[in-house]
Amino acid sequence: MEKINFIILLIVGLAIMTKGCRPEETIESERLVVQSVVAKSPAESAGIKEGDVFLKYNGIPVQTINEVNDLKIKVESDSVDILVQRDGKKLTFKLPVGQMGVYLKELLPDIKYKKDAVVIEGIPKLDWSTGKSATFHAALEVIANHLGIDKDYVYLNGVSGSVFRLHFHKDWCPSSPDPTCGYNSGEEALKTLGLEYHFKYVPIDDSAGQEELRKEIMESVDRGMPVFATELIGVPEWGIITGYQDGGKELLCRTYFDRREGYDIADKFPWAVYFIDEKKEMSADIDNYRRSFAIALENLTTPEYDKYASGLAGFDLWLMRLKTEDFAAMDSAKYITASHTNAWIYDRLIDDREDAAEYLERVAKKFPELSERLQALAKLYREESELLKPSKDIIMYEFNMKSRDDWSPEMRKEAAARLLKAKAKEEAALKIWKQIAELTPESK
Repeated sequence: MEKINFIILLIVGLAIMTKGCRPEETIESERLVVQSVVAKSPAESAGIKEGDVFLKYNGIPVQTINEVNDLKIKVESDSVDILVQRDGKKLTFKLPVGQMGVYLKELLPDIKYKKDAVVIEGIPKLDWSTGKSATFHAALEVIANHLGIDKDYVYLNGVSGSVFRLHFHKDWCPSSPDPTCGYNSGEEALKTLGLEYHFKYVPIDDSAGQEELRKEIMESVDRGMPVFATELIGVPEWGIITGYQDGGKELLCRTYFDRREGYDIADKFPWAVYFIDEKKEMSADIDNYRRSFAIALENLTTPEYDKYASGLAGFDLWLMRLKTEDFAAMDSAKYITASHTNAWIYDRLIDDREDAAEYLERVAKKFPELSERLQALAKLYREESELLKPSKDIIMYEFNMKSRDDWSPEMRKEAAARLLKAKAKEEAALKIWKQIAELTPESK
């Protein structure tokens, strides 16, 4: 339930942060759609289903998540009526006030493609409700499956070593958990799949460079190859370019911030892009697993990659900053960034260690001689994830912050106490990783 609550908060918050990205669309064209329903929730008990369109909350028309949240605060009764549309029919459900147990998303009508549109069909949606919070690996899973490579998110997150990472940028940067920042576990994942690639970075003020990049994107789409790109819609997270139209001026995409059931149109031109050049034979799973063991050990013991403190050193820097940073002296913008960054790294640490446990439990079956140690590691990582929960009472995202007091010294103190315990689990894991390294020298 902790991960579910986090995802709901994230969906709501990012809807707030990306609000107003499309001035050409009117509010009347929006639909508030149930993406999924939480098991055993009030919504499920009442009979609300995936695909239902919210029309009214307690008798008042709603089309956005913000409107629902505003109305929740004003309700004085113990229950509310929810009017939805399903298969052309209007249905009313009575729910208790508070958490409904639904993933809501604001959706616009699907795109009407222009005559010159070039579209790669069949790329499925990316969405926070999947629980896949590492957007690069979620996008890679989709592209890999599109190319006929049957590997899932946990596999990619694991073999790349991403599930074992902890990076902390020295300047409170929310890029810290991004698999392509610091130690590039994103590229490790590409390599394990046998995908040859190249990376392009073009500053947003380089108009000539952007036009060259646009041409290269169009060429990739023309040959049927989707493109990885960051910050297509909303904030700097990874998505997939799935087509273009209007001579390439409009890029079609899948991102975590889409507001259409079908492909969306990018609001921004990407500044970081990965192109897949060729699909070759991927290395054997057993070799990829061994490689991930070495990456885990390296990340834990390497103090820094670029400007990101890593592993145990990352924990130390994070703890030091939480305990000694003069937060009162920060201006509002810096304070909000620090709070949001702290929250994102914290929640990603929970998710990554949960995925690490699942990955190692899978892999343990492939290594009889290491099974006991790998299972012990899985247990440590699951314990680490659990002791960090619940996060909602000790972290504060930008989109939930109303005043500086919302991220209090007491919250930071409790977060630091839990992180210190988490570090102890990492230190215990390090001993086992060293034993595994001695038993599998070929993985180094």
